[in-house]
This record gives sequence, C-alpha cells and structure tokens, in this order.
Amino acid sequence: MEIVLDTNILISSLLRNGLTRDIISVSPFKMYTVLYAKIEMEKHKNELLCKSKLDEKSFDYLKDFIFSKISFIPLEDLAPIKDRAIEVMSEIDIDDSPFLALAMSLNCPIWSNDGHFKR
Repeated sequence: MEIVLDTNILISSLLRNGLTRDIISVSPFKMYTVLYAKIEMEKHKNELLCKSKLDEKSFDYLKDFIFSKISFIPLEDLAPIKDRAIEVMSEIDIDDSPFLALAMSLNCPIWSNDGHFKR
C-alpha cells in the first residue's frame, strides 16, 4: 500500500516519541510526500529542535531516519495534476494542494491531522 504524508505528520514524528513515529518507523507502507515539505522542515529546524527537546545530534539522527522512510517527490513531477488539485483545494486550504496532487497521481490516501482532507 502507498500513502501520502502531510507535513504535520512529519512534524509530529519528530516532536514526540509516539504512535506516529512508531508507524513511520516500522510501516510496510510505501510513504511519499512532496519535496517542499522536507525543505520547509529544514527551514524551521531550530524551532522544531527546540520543541522536540532533543540535542541537535539526536534530532538530526532522528530526522534523517524518518526521512529515509519516505520518498520525496518534486513539485515539478506533479505538474499534470497540479491544476485539478488547486481547483479542489481552492476554498479549503490551497497550501495543501500539492499533497492532494501527489495523492491523486498515486491514487492513494493522505495521512494528515488536518480535518479538511476528510472532505
């Protein structure tokens, strides 16, 4: 099975040693997300590091481990479906349209804590 992970799932896996991290660690699913989620997390590394209460070496190790379990897809690869995803998400949360585009292109579900994806 394949599944698309929203950024909030990635963040959750880094901030807490809980079920989300456990699932990502041992899941038999093929997990995907958009590359810009990785870039955004790198951009906010200091904030995530502070919230995680881990030292930088441990945080980097954990981040690299979590990222090794996920395939990161460049936005350019989603160009054929991008407009349809934007149209669907335009009145919901347009910032999440790349995740929908990826899920649509893979024909798989999205794992997110955002309730609007249930629509």
